Amino acid sequence: MTHIPKIKIRVPGTSANLGPGFDLMGMALKIYNDFEFTFPKEKGYSIVQKNGEPLPFSSKEDLVREAYEDYFQHFLPTEETPTYHCKMTLSLPLKGGLGSSASAIVAGLCLAREVHKRKETKIPVPTEKEFLQFLAEWEGHPDNTLPAYLGGLVFAYSVNKEPLRYFRKNFPSSVSLFILTPHLHISTEESRKTLPTLYQTADVIFNLSRIGAWMHFLDKRKFGDLLVALEDKMHTPYRIYESSPLKPITKVLEEEKIGYCLSGSGPSLLLFVERKHTSNILPKLQKKIETTMKGLSISYSFQKIQADHLGTKISSF
Repeated sequence: MTHIPKIKIRVPGTSANLGPGFDLMGMALKIYNDFEFTFPKEKGYSIVQKNGEPLPFSSKEDLVREAYEDYFQHFLPTEETPTYHCKMTLSLPLKGGLGSSASAIVAGLCLAREVHKRKETKIPVPTEKEFLQFLAEWEGHPDNTLPAYLGGLVFAYSVNKEPLRYFRKNFPSSVSLFILTPHLHISTEESRKTLPTLYQTADVIFNLSRIGAWMHFLDKRKFGDLLVALEDKMHTPYRIYESSPLKPITKVLEEEKIGYCLSGSGPSLLLFVERKHTSNILPKLQKKIETTMKGLSISYSFQKIQADHLGTKISSF
């Protein structure tokens, strides 16, 4: 095999679902996990944080390696899998609802494809269409992995291994975005258990209408349409229930007529404010959030964010 150079991969965070688009919609954000891979002569995997801090996950939870090895098992089953050393810089909170798992999966699969390109093999590198299909199927739903890879706002579906279908749009710059992350631990797996197995027809119709409102907002870019588009009856009410610590926060946002959605399974919330009104609204909003969080004895982070329209960046040296 030819020499494999150092490979750097930067993957943006994502906010999945965007209200009604459960497992279908997601948006890339300008907050990143960075991965730097080298391929020493000595065999074996190693992974560290670039800042020297302990890894926030166990070796059994290493999705970068799991995705990387799975690519080889799927596309290069008879080939030896080169091992690597990885240095990572993690800006996405683990289990914060901002796509940290998706970033690892995308990094692992993109790394494997880059290595495949350099291997002395007669097995062709998968086409972009084939790679996107594999990427969408890997996690079981594409609402995090596809926007992380492609950038922008992505609506995508692939049910029962049918061909992937998706469309991608840039999120309008007329809307300011903010991330509010309460420092709570919420497991995606446990959160999914709170969802019903059957839904009322009226709730399904409600969510379908809000998907339509999203399409209308992206076309006409009227903020009032976005406030309607963010409404949801299929996962948000079950994850932000009456006794949830997130409920008082969402009541504040609703009182102030701030658009919001639960980011993935949470606990992060993605906030939407009409840009031309941001400077007037923000000071009062921040004060109310601070007061509410203090009353709940919950620490949090609050930051302005932008949509990422470029997706995953790969470079080699």
